[in-house]
Amino acid sequence: MGFHELDAKELYDVSGRVLIDVRSPGEFAEGTIPGAVNVPLFTNDERAMIGTVYKQESPAAARRLAMLTVSPKIPQLVEQMEELMKQGELVIFCWRGGMRSFAACTFMSLLKYDVKRLRGGYRAYRQLVLEGLAVYDGLPSPPIVLHGMTGVGKTRLLLMLKERGHQVLDLEGMANHRGSVFGAIGLGKPHSQKIFDSMLWESIRELNPEKPIFMEAESRRIGHSVMPEWLEQDKIHGQHVLIEASLGSRVERLMDDYLAQGDQEVLKKGLNDALTSIQKRMPRDLLLELRAMLEQQEYARFTGQLLEGYYDPKYEHKLKTYQSEMLTVDADDLDRAVLRLEVLSDQVMRDRIKGEILS
Repeated sequence: MGFHELDAKELYDVSGRVLIDVRSPGEFAEGTIPGAVNVPLFTNDERAMIGTVYKQESPAAARRLAMLTVSPKIPQLVEQMEELMKQGELVIFCWRGGMRSFAACTFMSLLKYDVKRLRGGYRAYRQLVLEGLAVYDGLPSPPIVLHGMTGVGKTRLLLMLKERGHQVLDLEGMANHRGSVFGAIGLGKPHSQKIFDSMLWESIRELNPEKPIFMEAESRRIGHSVMPEWLEQDKIHGQHVLIEASLGSRVERLMDDYLAQGDQEVLKKGLNDALTSIQKRMPRDLLLELRAMLEQQEYARFTGQLLEGYYDPKYEHKLKTYQSEMLTVDADDLDRAVLRLEVLSDQVMRDRIKGEILS
């Protein structure tokens, strides 16, 4: 065997690695190691056909079909991986460290390229993630939890803070969903639980216990993903900050978020479908008004009315469930809001150090 094997834990010892997932595009979309590049040996249909032969005929017949299917692709596959080698050392994996990754590594080693293979494949990495998340009993440093009505700019603030070097857990980004019934519009398919878990695991591993962590006050379920119970508890016991902004600013920000998606018909259908899913939870007269505005593509009026008539009352009720002291930050000017949050983060760490000294 002309290539080396790594355990999942050893992945983090390979600096500048380039992860190559040789599974089918469908498997890759369901969940992979964050940052991996898909170089599939088989299409979704080819994989299904080989699986059928395996079950209905024999493993030997399936292996023969796999060989015949991949053989014409070898030059193209090698070229793709040669190009990726310019970025770093290749670590190749499939589902469980089976024939697909073995074949890909063999192609490269025959050309005297030094590549590595992930022992146990994606399944071993997935197990590492699940075991890692299960043993956490809390974040390594205090979370600063941002609350606020829809459109106040919580996600924008998190991104701005991250750009300025602060620690951020962007749970909506990990879930690829904004959290509400309208939250998937323009983002594509929400991430699976596997993808969410992996992104959360990778983010938590890099957290510095000497710095606070900013996060949003998400519900435990975000799109198709559910955060761990310990993270929910950390959120509840964190430093809570209420982000406020005028209705005009909120509408403008939501318009930027949604209208920037381009295709107006797709947007209109997405908004209509989302509205239909909550129609039983709102007064009929409000529903009719909103539908009329959508029909006329009066998106600014639609957004303002939806906020005032539906989302704001629900959020005010939810906010009352938090018993902790809550500071307030005005976010009509996002730059000033970021500065306020930075001052707060310094105070949080000073209080923590003081508490440790006194304890």
